[in-house]
Amino acid sequence: MSAGERLLPAWCEPAARIAAAAYGAVVRARNDRFDRGIGVQPIGVPVVSVGNIEVGGTGKSPIVRWIAERVLARGGVPLIALRGYGSHGGQSDEASEHQLLLPAARLAVGARRLDRIREVMAVDPSIGCVILDDGFQHRSIARDLDLVLVDARARALHGGLLPLGRLRESGASMARASAVIVTRAAAVDPQVTALIQSLHGRPPLAWCAHGWSELAVHGLDGCGRRQCESQPVGWLRGRRVAVWAGVGRPRDFAEQARECGAEVVHMARLRDHARYGRRQVAQLAVAARAEGAETVVMTLKDWVKVALDHSVVGLPVVVPRLEIRFIAGESELVGLVDDLLGGCLGSPCARR
Repeated sequence: MSAGERLLPAWCEPAARIAAAAYGAVVRARNDRFDRGIGVQPIGVPVVSVGNIEVGGTGKSPIVRWIAERVLARGGVPLIALRGYGSHGGQSDEASEHQLLLPAARLAVGARRLDRIREVMAVDPSIGCVILDDGFQHRSIARDLDLVLVDARARALHGGLLPLGRLRESGASMARASAVIVTRAAAVDPQVTALIQSLHGRPPLAWCAHGWSELAVHGLDGCGRRQCESQPVGWLRGRRVAVWAGVGRPRDFAEQARECGAEVVHMARLRDHARYGRRQVAQLAVAARAEGAETVVMTLKDWVKVALDHSVVGLPVVVPRLEIRFIAGESELVGLVDDLLGGCLGSPCARR
């Protein structure tokens, strides 16, 4: 295993191998039950799952939103169901992000996703499609379309299982997916195609890049009132910035800031789904200013938790809008989603 794939120090490797073997046995037994249909429950409307097999971000949220926007454009009401990692006060950062960007969609948040979905659908019969955010391993819910996302770097598909490596389950598990989408790609890569085909049985359905389309620049006016301006990504060029990114791969986020011309002078050490209290925000701001930062750049998932304490930051806060751009396979993915939705949208779908 390369150093880049390690989640633990080398001295932990012997114990991690034992733990990974035990974890793998549990995963295989669990998958065997689901493969035989044991414990799989139907929802009654079309279900699309968007997931991955590797820990860390593969860009699920933009793909989930792309599907939800497709449902909305066809007159349907999507319900996005997510576990809600790092939830606080009954709300998670991912749920807040979806709610902000997709106000017409419904949300079901909680570890017991099946129960939460049924609760929401019981009071809202207009829901015509359920989208499982990070649902590939959540197999108790029957799905009609099972999409797996793979980072274009595909660095861990033949690696070890947790906690030894980065895999939630074996790369061979991709064989059960309806389709594989390669994310964060610059171009179609024949080597990645061959690797995915060897595991999934088919080449990737689609390839897409994740990029920043515009910036929301939050600040205070001369009277201390909040204001927000939309700026092109070129606004960052030449600016000294601090990066606050409580996400799976914060260095990728920092690299995107650099690609926009920013000089990253400080990068906060934050856990995935980090929580922000007023004191922590103040401490982060002091550290940023000490390194000469004139602006803070953070993900929307982080901003929704910092917004209430924005005045403590004392610096402009830039929140990029992340969107996907298809390199290949968009029409094929559109066809899959549209075929699934069929005649269920435009009016409440009859429960199947």
